[in-house]
Amino acid sequence: MSPLPQSAGEESLPSSWPHDLSHEPTLKIGEVTTHLRREFPFLAASKIRYFESQGLIDPYRTESNQRIFSIADVERLRFILVEQRDRYVPLPQIKEMLAQLDSGRVSQEHPGKLRALSAEPEVRPTPGIRIRREELAALTGTSLAEIDQLVEAGMIIPDARGRLTAHAVDIVRCSKMLGEAGMDLRSLRQVKNSAHAHATNVASRLATERARNTPLAKERVVNESAELATMLTNLYRALLTENIDVQLR
Repeated sequence: MSPLPQSAGEESLPSSWPHDLSHEPTLKIGEVTTHLRREFPFLAASKIRYFESQGLIDPYRTESNQRIFSIADVERLRFILVEQRDRYVPLPQIKEMLAQLDSGRVSQEHPGKLRALSAEPEVRPTPGIRIRREELAALTGTSLAEIDQLVEAGMIIPDARGRLTAHAVDIVRCSKMLGEAGMDLRSLRQVKNSAHAHATNVASRLATERARNTPLAKERVVNESAELATMLTNLYRALLTENIDVQLR
C-alpha cells in the first residue's frame, strides 16, 4: 500500500513531484479521468493503470486495494500525457524526467510542467463517437469543400452513414496547416499510406493478444499499441529531421 501523505504539521516535502500541490488522496480513478478528459479525450482508466504498472505514478491504495489519487497525482498524469502527445516522448524517458523532478535535480519550472499547466486545450469530440462533416467543419474551422477534398484524397474516410471518427479532427487540422505551408495532397497521401502500413504491422504484432478476447488482453492491446505508435512517431520524427538537415547542408 502506498503511504499516506504527511500531515500538515510535517515540514518535509513530499517525495514525488509536484512538491507544491496537495498529496492528500481524495479522487477515485473515474474522477481523475473525468478531470483530465477535456484535455485528453481518449484517456481511459486502463491507461492510468498502465502508467502505474510502469512506475510513473504511485497512487494511494485503501485496505480494499482501491486506488485513490491526489491533486499532485493528477498534475503528474497531465505532465506524462502532454509529453506523450505534444513531444512524442517514450515512457522510459518520461520516467527518467519524473525521477529528476522527484529528486529536485532539475527545477520545478520544468518546460513540460509549464506546457501542462498553461496550454489552452483545443475543443475535441467525445472519444469513440462518430461526427458529421458539419461538426468536423465547425471543430476545425475548415470549409465543407476542403473536407470533401480530404475525403476524396483518402485522408479521412467516412463510414457507410457518412460519419467520421473523432481522430478526423486532428487529421484535418494538421492537413490544413501543412497545406497552408505549401504541402500538396499528394505529399499528404504518402504520409497517410505510410501510417496505414505501420498500423497494419502493429495490428499484426498484437494479433495473438487480441485473439484472447479478455478484458485484460484488451487493456494490454490498447496500451501496447499506444506505446508502439509513440515509438514509431518518434523514429519518424528523428529520420525526417536528419534527412532535412542533410539535404539542406
